[in-house]
Amino acid sequence: MTNPEIANIDTLVNAATKASVSVISSALDENCNKEQLKEMLEANLRETITESVEQKKLLRKLQLAELDILIEVDKICRKHNLRYYLVGGSLIGAVRHGGFIPWDDDIDISMPRPDFDKLMKLAKEELPEDLFMQTKGTDKGCYFYYAKLRRTGTYFGENKFEHTTLHKGIFIDIFPLDFVPDNTLMQKFFFKAFTCLIGMICSKSKTGEPLYKNSKMPFIWFFRIVQALTPKAFMLWLRVVLGKLANAMSKKNYLASLSGFHGFPQEVAPAKWWGDGVDIEFEGHTFRAPSEYHTLLTHMFGDYMELPPVNKRVCHSVDKDKIIFSGCTMEDYQPKIKRKHSHNYSVSKYVVEELYPSSDVEAK
Repeated sequence: MTNPEIANIDTLVNAATKASVSVISSALDENCNKEQLKEMLEANLRETITESVEQKKLLRKLQLAELDILIEVDKICRKHNLRYYLVGGSLIGAVRHGGFIPWDDDIDISMPRPDFDKLMKLAKEELPEDLFMQTKGTDKGCYFYYAKLRRTGTYFGENKFEHTTLHKGIFIDIFPLDFVPDNTLMQKFFFKAFTCLIGMICSKSKTGEPLYKNSKMPFIWFFRIVQALTPKAFMLWLRVVLGKLANAMSKKNYLASLSGFHGFPQEVAPAKWWGDGVDIEFEGHTFRAPSEYHTLLTHMFGDYMELPPVNKRVCHSVDKDKIIFSGCTMEDYQPKIKRKHSHNYSVSKYVVEELYPSSDVEAK
């Protein structure tokens, strides 16, 4: 298992190289001599390495906080015989590293729809008081098709949610797995429909514009108009109906994470690959993985055992100013900014107004 306490050498070298290039460029502009250049390099490298080590420590503390949440989910699922599986980067980490991918900052699990629904019902009674199951039914303004299990009293700041009243505690993601038709054209239809709905819901909520990236103007304007005329509540209802329709049309041979980030066809797999699951070690604990996890991971990621290039080993969102591990109150989850759509509707930008205090800035 990768030792997370030791700073990743490749990451340090990459950071040091970037810092060196920057310093040398500045030194050339300022006509520095050899000794001055050496001093500048030493100071800059020392600062860069210190920041990298501190970032690594913060990331590890976040990982362990998320691990504690996963342990609670595992207890309930084993108690009530509910199926769940590590997925995505969490599953790759378990297989390849015996724990977290060293630069990964989240935990993802998936559950077949019946088990997912049962967990949602059990959450209020079975979870510790400081854990909050965030769904569109428990948190006003929440529009996720999946669930986030959050630790109350903590804070995990994500830019796209800073303007909302949503609970913002440290979390793990829980994705439902729905049956879909065997026919690939129908599978693609349901994913396209979900993508369009999620895109418009995100736009309505001002949390992102995934639908409009790299799109042509007629498409953008068409969906801008549909989005403006369609109530958000109707979109949320239609999304649920589509999920139920996909299940009704299925022969129970294929499962899909319709809200999964990888989309079609990666998020569709034979139900037998998931099965009842098998035990797998993750950070010294035993959790559950899909029965045929190697086949599933290969389908989704190709050669998942090969480490990605250094420049692809990116931590999503660890920011020391936006992660708090204790002492937060519900007041801390209140909006920090106001967002409104830019008048330029052909681009995915918002006008952002800081509430405490300040000036308007443009944000993607």
